Amino acid sequence: MIIGFSDNWLTDVGQPSNSQPKFLIHAFFAFSWFTILVIQNGFIEKQDFSTHIKVGKLGFLIYIGFLLSTLPLYLKEFEPLSLMVFSQLIFGSILIGLSYYYRKKDVQIHKMNMMFGSFLLVQPAWDRAAGHLFGSQGIEWLLLYLVFFGLFIWYHKKLKWQIATGILIWAAGLTNIILNMN
Repeated sequence: MIIGFSDNWLTDVGQPSNSQPKFLIHAFFAFSWFTILVIQNGFIEKQDFSTHIKVGKLGFLIYIGFLLSTLPLYLKEFEPLSLMVFSQLIFGSILIGLSYYYRKKDVQIHKMNMMFGSFLLVQPAWDRAAGHLFGSQGIEWLLLYLVFFGLFIWYHKKLKWQIATGILIWAAGLTNIILNMN
């Protein structure tokens, strides 16, 4: 996220979107949500589960703010890429909801759904990061996603339904983008 949106806060701070409240509110909730995700891993590593639970409740409220702040960004903008990202937002949100549901029932399902659901939500940041790092969103972009999907499969030692569904949504979105290229 830091690299993907670096133009907004570092290299081109004068762009018009930086003064629009809908983008500022969304940026606040997105940064807060993903900061909490990183911090939560530290609590788990230290086995400080009571703090993890407390921060998780706050994180869930922040996630709702993130979700609500994301929806206005799509109201007038359903180009092929935004349709792909919106589909991932819906599926990622379902996984995060399932993660919250399974938080006390099955820690592994909780972790899987939270991590992969969150991964699906950062596509706009990954897309922009690929452009900033590689100067394009061509083959490097494609390889970046294949590596990330591959890492999820490798970590779990199998293709879980969440990953398979995420890959299908991503591939359908990619196909839609290719078919709508001018």
